[in-house]
Amino acid sequence: AGTVREQELSQGYDFLENTFALKGDRRDMRAVNLNTLDEVPDSSWFMNRIVHRALSEDELVRGPNAYDQLQAPSWTITAGKNSGLQPGFRAVITGAGEPQIYQIEFDPPGNPELATGAEMIGTLLYHAIGYHVVENYIVRVDPATISIDPQATYRDRDGRSRPFTRRTLERVLWRAHRGDDGTYRALASRFAAGKPVGQFLYYGRRADDPNDIYLHEHRRELRAARVFAAWVNHDDSRANNTLDMLEGDGGQQAIRHYMFDFGSIMGSGTTGPDAARSGRSYLIDRAAAWRALRTLGLWAPAWARQHLGPFHPSAGPFTAAGFKPQDWKAEYPNAAFLNMRPDDAFWGARRVAAFSDDQLRLVVAQARYSDPAAGEQVLAALKGRRDLIARTWLTGVTPLVRPALANGRLHFVNAAVDAGVATPPVRYVVQWQHFDNPSGAHTPVGEPLTATTSDAPLPTTAAGADYVAARVHAVHHDFPHWTKPVTFYFRRDDTAWTAVGLVR
Repeated sequence: AGTVREQELSQGYDFLENTFALKGDRRDMRAVNLNTLDEVPDSSWFMNRIVHRALSEDELVRGPNAYDQLQAPSWTITAGKNSGLQPGFRAVITGAGEPQIYQIEFDPPGNPELATGAEMIGTLLYHAIGYHVVENYIVRVDPATISIDPQATYRDRDGRSRPFTRRTLERVLWRAHRGDDGTYRALASRFAAGKPVGQFLYYGRRADDPNDIYLHEHRRELRAARVFAAWVNHDDSRANNTLDMLEGDGGQQAIRHYMFDFGSIMGSGTTGPDAARSGRSYLIDRAAAWRALRTLGLWAPAWARQHLGPFHPSAGPFTAAGFKPQDWKAEYPNAAFLNMRPDDAFWGARRVAAFSDDQLRLVVAQARYSDPAAGEQVLAALKGRRDLIARTWLTGVTPLVRPALANGRLHFVNAAVDAGVATPPVRYVVQWQHFDNPSGAHTPVGEPLTATTSDAPLPTTAAGADYVAARVHAVHHDFPHWTKPVTFYFRRDDTAWTAVGLVR
């Protein structure tokens, strides 16, 4: 990755090509970046956290942050903020021994804590799920303590560099919510380590990154990001809200891929509360536009007729009411989202369902809403949408996970039953097989076994094999597709069995 060059993407072009062109490889195929257990390995894209292991309270609420709370008595502005809708600037903590640049962003007037609260919650949830995210801190900024570096500049609407002056600062703060004490609540985003080299697309590969070997639209963590985006209403999931950083020195360089900018998730539209269309329709819905045209404007989509109801100004119109996970949409089409298959959605839904009520309450508390009612609205929405996602996507495939073979018995977990979104099946059917690893041949061992629990004996005739496979399906009146089997593979090491494969 030593010859990597920054690739700056045009937001307008990204919108146009994804709206009006069929981008990426749209073949219906299994995700390609999986290990033999049908999981996503740790990488520069994703690190397994929740589901993979238990998260402590400290790890959950700290997220990517190096500090519990950022101490910043005063700021020195070094540059303007050249992208995004939130008002802000770039600055360093005045007098810091080793200057570290932060991007400072504010809430919109009349909606205190709306965008900054969304940023904090999004940062912690996406980090716990496994994505790389930058450090974010909630701070209070007093204009009287702000100084401006004489070399500080910003870019105007025409892209020209201009000096950043006290007047420039006043224009920024005019677009921000001012507290009664004259200070401003802000989000301080610490610049990630390394050299910024642009953003990543949700399709294709970076030609200058030798580690980028999989088409992005076939990466499971990018396909299943649709599940997480639907949960928190991250309708701004697009290439321009990602970040690629070149890390390391010399021949040890690599690109780390970040999810970036959560200021417009949940009920936040960044510059105000979200619109009714958010999450319910693309910016340009050609089918809906054609239908409205044919009826001379008499027909309107359901979202246009929906009353958002009362909502807290710090939370925006974020609710679980009317939420249908399978119908959720981003601002415009996303190649990886469109390629999401039921097994990708199941993988994502397991991670959403893994957040307990107590964990979500802890995460919401980090948004530091001054009115508890705002936090309660957000918490209720996250819990309700979590449950709807679990009911929709945990049941969409045969939901058997965590295979183990010990003491002559097979054990597995039904993820849908475990999450409380399905009753136990009438029965499980297990067909044991000898598995020849070099050839891939399967030879049935005896007749299929029937079990009423997620537990079945290993036939004695298979106990001495090097490899065995268990082909398992479930019979459930509400989910007839659970008869499609899942195959578990085990390797014997001396007297112990290790799960080495899962094919869904």
